[in-house]
Amino acid sequence: MRTYYVTVNGKELTVCLGADGTVSLEGRNETYEVKRVSSTEFSVIIGACQVKVVVFAGSDGFDVIAGDFRGKVSVESERGRLLRRYTRSTEGTGAKLEVHAPMPAMVIKLEVSVGEEVRAGQSLVVLEAMKMENEILAPTAGRVKAIYVSAGKPVEKGELLLLFE
Repeated sequence: MRTYYVTVNGKELTVCLGADGTVSLEGRNETYEVKRVSSTEFSVIIGACQVKVVVFAGSDGFDVIAGDFRGKVSVESERGRLLRRYTRSTEGTGAKLEVHAPMPAMVIKLEVSVGEEVRAGQSLVVLEAMKMENEILAPTAGRVKAIYVSAGKPVEKGELLLLFE
């Protein structure tokens, strides 16, 4: 089951999607199906209810029209929320951002070097935990100021990986 945190006009809802086509929305379970009609339009069936959903990317999430509903919607995955928890601002230290390990792991590969310009979403470090590789992505564009880990070395949960400026 995949968990998402969906904020609709300022109110947060927890949505869990099962691989079996079920959705749990605030504890209520239903079946669901989503079909893409065009680049911005979807046909969504939840239980016995079908609705046309139109989605436009906005600066702070999505502008959504679904039936009579019109509003702002943002979606954050459980993994995204965890990674955001381990990416902190460091105002006053000369760096804009710290990137920390979200779990105990082994550093498999460093994808960047000190002084390198990176774009938001670019891979920074690859960690291996429980035989799964996890890419740590840049939360924002910037320049790598310092790297505190090296390939082949273990890291603890919360350990500082690198700094951005």
